[in-house]
Amino acid sequence: MNLKIIYTSAVAVLLTCMATAQQITVRPDPVRKPRPLDDIYYFNHRDTVTISFIGDVMQHGAQIEAALKKGGGKTYDYANMFRYMEPYFKKADYMVANMEFTVGTKPYTGYPCFSCPPEVAKAAKDAGIDLFLMANNHICDKGAGGLSKTLDAYEKLGMPKLGAYSDKAQADTASVTLVELKGMKFALFNYTYDTNGLPVPEPYYVNLQDSTEIKKHIRQAKQMGADIIIALPHWGIEYVLAPVAEQKNYAKMMFREGVNAIIGGHPHVPEEGYIYVRRTQAPYIKDSVERILFYSMGNYISNMSRSGWTSTGMFITLSFTRDIRTGKVKMLMPEWKYTWCFRNGQYKDDFTVVPIEEFLESEDFKAGGKTTLQQQGFKAISDFWPQIVKQDLIKVTYTE
Repeated sequence: MNLKIIYTSAVAVLLTCMATAQQITVRPDPVRKPRPLDDIYYFNHRDTVTISFIGDVMQHGAQIEAALKKGGGKTYDYANMFRYMEPYFKKADYMVANMEFTVGTKPYTGYPCFSCPPEVAKAAKDAGIDLFLMANNHICDKGAGGLSKTLDAYEKLGMPKLGAYSDKAQADTASVTLVELKGMKFALFNYTYDTNGLPVPEPYYVNLQDSTEIKKHIRQAKQMGADIIIALPHWGIEYVLAPVAEQKNYAKMMFREGVNAIIGGHPHVPEEGYIYVRRTQAPYIKDSVERILFYSMGNYISNMSRSGWTSTGMFITLSFTRDIRTGKVKMLMPEWKYTWCFRNGQYKDDFTVVPIEEFLESEDFKAGGKTTLQQQGFKAISDFWPQIVKQDLIKVTYTE
C-alpha cells in the first residue's frame, strides 16, 4: 500500500458551519506531522508494511443500550462504531485494537464490571481489526466465567488475541505473537499494570506488568527471529496527558532490552509521544527513525464525558521497509490521526467515531446539526480541536 508522506506544516484551516440556532466556527491548525529529512530512500520504498492501532474500545451501559435499540431490541447493532474508521483500518496491512471488556456474560453491564454482547467483537473483526488485546485492568471483571466466555467468543470468531490465556502453559508459548508481512517479521506482546485488584482466576493467566516477564518476552521475540519488536502496555494514570515515572522507567528498560516501538493504552486520554530520530552525517542517509513511543492512544470509543480529551483518541500507523543497502528492516516516520467519539444522537443514532480533521471538512459538518444534540456534538468537536492542536502531544526528538 502507499505510504502517506507526512510533512511539517502549519496551514490554517477555516471552517464555518451554520446550525439551526447558532453558528459554529472552527479554526483548527493541522497537527504537525514531521518526518526525517534528507533520506534519499524515503521516497523509494516499494515494499512498505503498515501496522495500525486504536486505543481503548470501551462498552459502557449507554453504549450497550444504544446498540440494542438500533438492533430493534432483539440483536445488537454496532455498525456505526467502526463505519467511518473502517476505510483506514482496511488500508493497514495489520490492525490492532485494545478490547477493554469481557464478552458474553449476561446480563450485559457497563462500568464498573464490563460485559458486552459478542456482536461487538464480530463488528470489530468485520471492520478489519486483526488482533485483539486482552491484557487490561477490566479483563477479570466477571471472574473465571467472564474470561472463559471471552476467550471462547474470540476463538469462535477465529480472532488472534494477546494478553490473556486459558492457563500458564498457553501463556508461556503464546505471549509473543509473530506476524510476517511482506517478508518482514514483527513480534508483539501485551501486558497490564493490574486487574483492578481482582485476582486472576485459576487456571487462567493474564500478562501483568513485571520486568522479569517483559524481558523474557523480548528474548522470546528475538529467538523467533523478529525484525521489529512492538510492546503494547496497558499502563499509566487515568485522565492524565503526561506519562508518570513508572511508565518512563519501563519504557527505558524495554528500549534498552531491544524493543523498537511502544504503543500504550489505559489512561482514557491520549498522552505524550516521542519519535526518536538519529541524526547522522553519512553521505547517503541523513536521518533514521530509531525508536517510537506513544504512551497512550486514549479512548477509541466510550461514554466518558469527563472532558473533551476522553472523547479524543489516536489512530496510529507505524510504517516499515527493508533497507535496500543493509537488508535490515527499518522504521519510517509514523502517522497519527486524532479521532472523536460522538455519543448517542450527537451525530448518528448511536455511538460513532470519526477522524476529526476529515469530519470538520465534511458536508455533514458544514450543513450543521439538524437536532439540538447534533448541534451540541458538532460544537464540541469544533471547539475542542484547536485545544488538541495547541497541546502538541507528539514530539520528534533527535539523538546524535
